[in-house]
Amino acid sequence: MRVLLVLILFMLNPLLEEREVVITKKMITVSGQTSLGSFSCDYSKNGLKDTLYFDYNNVKKELLFEIPVHDFSCGNFLLNKDFKKTIKADEFPKAEVRVQNLKSRHGDYTCDLRVKIVGKNLNFKSLPLKTVPNGLTAELVLSFNELELSAPKKFGGLITVQEELHLEFQLGY
Repeated sequence: MRVLLVLILFMLNPLLEEREVVITKKMITVSGQTSLGSFSCDYSKNGLKDTLYFDYNNVKKELLFEIPVHDFSCGNFLLNKDFKKTIKADEFPKAEVRVQNLKSRHGDYTCDLRVKIVGKNLNFKSLPLKTVPNGLTAELVLSFNELELSAPKKFGGLITVQEELHLEFQLGY
């Protein structure tokens, strides 16, 4: 019982600033709306052993991972093909996500996130993270315009994709 109490106090100690968590899964979901309904394309990787560092003040710690754009799955081959064409997968075959400066304050988490996609570097300082079962998640809203992409249209404009894209990043431990 004393050992358990010591462990709890050790984990809750506000003076304890540096922590590490082993990441075993990463998942990225891109979703949006079309004139016919919604779509969702995702990429996930299990069985990882990356380390996520919290509250490191002295040394810059980061988690970097590359995403093969061709590995995104949208549910069927037509959507896969349209998605990869829209985000220029042949020209930019890899996307990159860099998580830095991960901070925890009383159960709330933030990080600096850099996303490199279609040749654009997007930086998000102090991005709020949500705690989910066995991990952390962050959500971003981007536009095709921000990425300098054109929203796809099919059948002479009868089927259009809305300008807003939702990106969700999930790290599991």
